[in-house]
Amino acid sequence: MKSLLSLLALAALCQGQIDIFCSPSNLSCLENRTRVDQALLEVPNSVTFPIQNDAFYETPVNFTLAKPGQIVKLEPQTNVTAYDVPPGTSLSRFMYASVDEKNQTVPATGIILWPFTPKTFPYNPLGTAGETKYPLVAWAHGTSGVVRQCAVSNLRNLQYDFRSVFTLANLGYAVVIADYAGLGTNVPFNYLAYKLHANDVVYGVSAAQSVFPELSTDWVSFGHSEGGGVAWAIAERQATSPIPGFLGTIAAAPPPFPIATASTASNSVFQAFLSFTIARLYSLDLASIFNPVPLQALQYVESIGGCNDAGYAAFATFNASDIYSNLSWPSSQPAVDFLADYSVSGRPLGGPMLIVQGSADTVVGTVGAMLGYNATCAVSANAQVSVQYVSVNNQDHNPSLYASQRLWLQWIEDRFNRFPLQEGCSMVNESSARPGQSVQTAERFLVEYTKPWVTIFTSTFLPSYLWKFDLGYAQGTS
Repeated sequence: MKSLLSLLALAALCQGQIDIFCSPSNLSCLENRTRVDQALLEVPNSVTFPIQNDAFYETPVNFTLAKPGQIVKLEPQTNVTAYDVPPGTSLSRFMYASVDEKNQTVPATGIILWPFTPKTFPYNPLGTAGETKYPLVAWAHGTSGVVRQCAVSNLRNLQYDFRSVFTLANLGYAVVIADYAGLGTNVPFNYLAYKLHANDVVYGVSAAQSVFPELSTDWVSFGHSEGGGVAWAIAERQATSPIPGFLGTIAAAPPPFPIATASTASNSVFQAFLSFTIARLYSLDLASIFNPVPLQALQYVESIGGCNDAGYAAFATFNASDIYSNLSWPSSQPAVDFLADYSVSGRPLGGPMLIVQGSADTVVGTVGAMLGYNATCAVSANAQVSVQYVSVNNQDHNPSLYASQRLWLQWIEDRFNRFPLQEGCSMVNESSARPGQSVQTAERFLVEYTKPWVTIFTSTFLPSYLWKFDLGYAQGTS
């Protein structure tokens, strides 16, 4: 396995010299480091770079006539050779109408990962033409970036590969993946605004079902990390604005509180990404909280279509005081208002929810998920809804998805089978029966394809001095 340093060295031979220890005041060094990282890690995993070169992502001129959930562009048979998806699967891309924070119609894109054959259940009977319905899982993805280039439908491995979406398809589920408005389409992306992304997922389900009658009317939502917050928001949305067929939701590694307003700023690029959304929605003054060069570096990441890895490169070796001139900005009124408007938990749910949380999660931590669970369980209406919290012992942010795979697959299957759940809240500790020291706790593998690419998802692939155990997701304060 190659270390990040050796990969960067290889990239430097092709792209120019790179200094991994850039000064936070040296913009040209940061820009160079970002370019090399993007060329090495992001461009090879993009179906099209830049995404603007793919006409599919252009919004139709008559889009304003569309209603939420309406298809405006459809590619029933997407070219699978441009993707690194499992043999036997197929793809369909679509553009549809969703809504923004002002309830105005905005374009969003999505992609369906189809299994070779559908999994069958008593409640997805034969259709009129004799075909079996494809059981639908609506996938809410984790952070991919904050610009249109970072659309999951434009990633060769659909971001989550065998962590979730490939596994679901291999077992016969049709996986409907919403990009979230602003990823793919040319509108602002409001990072961690869960209820907006929930709209994107729900309207994406309606749009996909409207053009593919072979999709089941029943559906389960499932999300991880940022998508875990989105999956939680979908369950809350279903209590107030339901669409038919909802069977339940899985919130894996969710940060219910998108920003910790009771703590100082961290060195997380995710928190820096979020500041741009708060600036857009609540007029946070970025110039008053950032040091000038780090702000320019992050703006450069966006200007070149940089996603997660490019963001990591921009801030890789900095502490919070290198990045920010005002470390208390998370407690500013704009941040407090964002937290109040876009947190999840403490509301009625429109169906059962399974929370899956690694007990050793170093990205979002466990405190926030537990606070959110307790707040949701305190709502009297949820006494008639099943809310289960599963703690995956000693597993980190991404590894917890692998370790709990048997559990969440069974939960999804049981929902389609209409098996009853015990009402109310419950907690389960999921542990391996093997001795602790013998259980793998990290993703220590790379998957190489005919068109080789590498995406770093965990600190496993980083040298220890670049590990980031605090990536800035909120622990929650109430």
